[in-house]
Amino acid sequence: MRNIVITPLAPIRISVEAEILSPDIFAPLSMEQICGLDVWQGNRKKKISDLFRVVGDEGPAKPEETALRLEGDFSRVKRIAEGMTAGTVDVTGSVGMHAGNNMLGGKLSILGNADDWLGREMRGGSIIVEGNAGNYAGAGYRGERCGMRGGEIEIRGNAGAYLGEHLCGGNIRVAGDAGDFPGAANQGGTIFIGGSCHLPGAEMTKGTIIVNGKAKVLPGYQKLEIVTIGGEKYQKYAGDLVENGKGELFIQAGSS
Repeated sequence: MRNIVITPLAPIRISVEAEILSPDIFAPLSMEQICGLDVWQGNRKKKISDLFRVVGDEGPAKPEETALRLEGDFSRVKRIAEGMTAGTVDVTGSVGMHAGNNMLGGKLSILGNADDWLGREMRGGSIIVEGNAGNYAGAGYRGERCGMRGGEIEIRGNAGAYLGEHLCGGNIRVAGDAGDFPGAANQGGTIFIGGSCHLPGAEMTKGTIIVNGKAKVLPGYQKLEIVTIGGEKYQKYAGDLVENGKGELFIQAGSS
């Protein structure tokens, strides 16, 4: 396994566009070539070595044999692991917007928090966030008909609004609460929310949402029977009937 460690040279105060922080980009390059890669900070193009200390094993290697470790605060660094197909990216702090965009494979682990648009339009691989995630995790960007299509996102804290909007496949699991409208316009996939949320599944046509806490249910849902999932009892709903939807919504019995 080829190991590469990236550390900010100083606190990053102006956002950096860093889609190059991916095993797919680093794997075939020498350390000298990696240090010469370009990133954008605000409206200025810089070398990665201007902003980060980069050390590790010499290449080349395959992406699946490459592990990146990002040590420090990357909360103003955007697009980490974008388009990643294989390998691992481990972040010891927090990350900026659009981490894991369009991921196809590999594993992104975040010890801190993730900003908005985590795993946007993800197709494969896995993302684990030990802290909280912002709005639109697993969603589709403006104008896209599908958000996340495959893979797995696990958020061990809370998630923001519009979790999994336009979800077409894959699995999202949140241990804590989610914000407004999780699973809006879903067309497939599964969302599990360990805590509470507000108005899940608006305009959902397919897919499954399970809420283990409290949730206000939209009037477009038909109340069905009580079912048991994993030893817990849930009230089952079908909808959103406003969209002739056949989605399934499960709210812990007595919580809605």
